[in-house]
Order: sequence, then C-alpha cells, then structure tokens
Amino acid sequence: MKNHALKKMFIFLITLLLLLNFNVKSTSYKKEKVRIALYDSVSPSVRLIESSLHYSWNVKNRKYEMELKRIDFKDVINESLKNYDVLIIGASGRQYFHGLIPKWKEEVKKFIENGGGYVGICGGANIASMGYEKPHTLLDFIINIASLRIVDAYINDDQNEEWQYLWKEGGRANIAIKNEIVKNDIFAGMKERYITYGGGPGLYKMNDAKGLAKYVEEPSDVAPLHYWTWTGKWIPYKTIKTDIKGYYSSAETTYGKGKVVIFGGHPEIPPRINGSVDEFFGLSIYGIPRYVYSWVGGEQMNWSYNWWILRRTVAYVCNLPLPPPNELYVYVNPPSNGEIEAYAENAEKVEFYIDGNLFSVDYNPPFKIKYDMKGEHIIKAIAFDGNGGEAWNERIVNIQ
Repeated sequence: MKNHALKKMFIFLITLLLLLNFNVKSTSYKKEKVRIALYDSVSPSVRLIESSLHYSWNVKNRKYEMELKRIDFKDVINESLKNYDVLIIGASGRQYFHGLIPKWKEEVKKFIENGGGYVGICGGANIASMGYEKPHTLLDFIINIASLRIVDAYINDDQNEEWQYLWKEGGRANIAIKNEIVKNDIFAGMKERYITYGGGPGLYKMNDAKGLAKYVEEPSDVAPLHYWTWTGKWIPYKTIKTDIKGYYSSAETTYGKGKVVIFGGHPEIPPRINGSVDEFFGLSIYGIPRYVYSWVGGEQMNWSYNWWILRRTVAYVCNLPLPPPNELYVYVNPPSNGEIEAYAENAEKVEFYIDGNLFSVDYNPPFKIKYDMKGEHIIKAIAFDGNGGEAWNERIVNIQ
C-alpha cells in the first residue's frame, strides 16, 4: 500500500513538472517586430545600413526582431510611413529635392510628431537640421528650403570643404575620425570611438537638442585632399581645409512624441584606422571623371565594428530596451568545392537553413556546411553572439 502511494505521488510530481515546463516554454518570450523604413539611395552605404539591421535581440523574455523595407518618395507621399516604427535616411541627396515638395515634408514631420522614430546619417542629418546659417551655394539654399528643422542645429558642411570628401570619393573611403562621446546611452559607456567620415556635417548652435559625440580630429589633417589642375600633367594646386573639429558629430532631440538621433559620420561603414590618402585620376562614385581618392593601408576594422551603435540607436528612438553593444555579423559566401561557408564576426554558433529548413548548426569557425544538391536554393545563415543577439544573411545559389 505504501509503495502504491509513493508511486502515485511520483507520477503526480512528474506530471506537474511536465506541465510547469510546458507553461514556461509556451510563454518564454514574445516576439515584437521593429518595423524600419529605410529611405532608398544610390549610395552603396545604404546597403550596409540594410545589412547591419538584419538583427534581433532578446531582453526579459521578449524578442525584438528588426524588419526592414526600403521606401522612396511615393511611399511617403502615399502616407505609408504610418506602417513603420522608425524612418532612416542615410547617405543620400535625393531627400533634398523631395523635401522641396510640401507634402513630403508634412508627411515626414507628421510621422515623427505622432511618435515615429527618426535616424539620420550624413545627408539624413542635414535634412533634419536647421540647414545652413549662412548659405553660399545653390545647393545650400536648396537644403535650407528642404530642411525639416526637427533638430535645432545648424550645419557646418561647406561645398568646397567637407563635401569634397564625398564629391572626390573613388570608392574606398572609410576614413577613421576619432569622436569624443559626450552622452553614453547609445554608446554603452565608451569615452571615444572611431567613426567613418565621408563629408558629413558638424552640428552647432543647439539649444533643445543634446550632443552625443564630438569630432576631436580634423578630417583634412587626418586625410589631406587637394584640388588638381592640368599643366601638361596633373598637379595639386590647393589643399582642401575642413573646420569641423570640436563640432558635434551626433545629436539627439525630440519632436512631438518622436525621438530623433542624427550622425554626421557613418556608423554603418567600417573605418580603416591610421590609413593614408591615395589620390588619382578616375571615376567618382557618381561616375564623374576627375581626381578622386581612396583611403588605403592602416588597420581595417570589422564590418560590424560600429553596427551595434546603429542597432542601439534604432532601439533607442523606438523606446525599446537596447541590444548588447557587441560586434556581430554574418555573410554567406558563394558555394565552392562542395562547401558553403559563412564568414562571421563574434559568433558563438551559426545556424544554416536551406529553403527555410534548418540544415545544420556549426559551433566552430570557419562556419560552413557540405552540400550535395543541385539547382537553385536559398541559403540563410543566422549568427548568435551568446548575449541574445542574432544577425542573419541569405544568398540565392544555383548549383550545377
């Protein structure tokens, strides 16, 4: 009788544990989509913004997953911004001309005023600002008319100075400029950080807006560029001088119910520290033949060196818990010799999916799988950093 009672008690306890375990699993986390609208552009850096935000993170039994879509002028005019949580405008010039249309400006400002987040990078910082305090060129006046004026900062971004780091770019421009961190929420307690510079503004005369970081190096001192002329051969005749050292490189503010963060530099582009300028006659990134430059040598940082800053910024303007300040990146390489390798940074493991189905999990770099398949397939790799962060990349392969 005693053994029978003990057996019943044992069965009861096992059943209770199974029920408790089932309940814990079923409520372990809730998934929340972070809906990101990325303003499209011909700039290659927009693709890097897109890649950096293929990301999710876990905080307190909740999973936040970034879901990004590129949008353009018609999406704003059609009042589609209401379908997103945050708008990002990066290195682009088209918004200066779109901003000349009152309806476009009205829709962007309404989105932010009603609680939408805004992240501006380089050109996206200029359009959010007050514009130029003393405009000189036609483009200066266009930017002033187009400016959203949601950040009470003027821009120091002259056409014959800072903009030359954009106009003369030959395709390899990831100049590392040291930034002093003024406020640390997004920057996770760091005191300084190298961030790529590509012709963006220095911010000044802010009252309501708060500076997050300052330039503590002058771009023209770190990476001197020249104007060139033809005298039977090409010779430099004038050194380009910038004057943004000591100006704010990043700032935050609120507009209505929305949060706004802007960057003069490019956290999406991995910097090359202690490089040097190589000037040569070639094509600019806009296809214009002229004397251009590349930034070569030095130490190339990881692709995701500053991507965590951008990820935390998106979470910050969406009023979400911030993801860990970790480098995390994965890229699916083309198939080769019966293997598909995923290059990963700071990953503890990589999961491989083929056509949506889990195929393999690899815990040791180089992360790769062997394949025995033909035809077209979608290969997806998800990298995990061990702190709740996940990054992914996928590639369509056609194996003969």
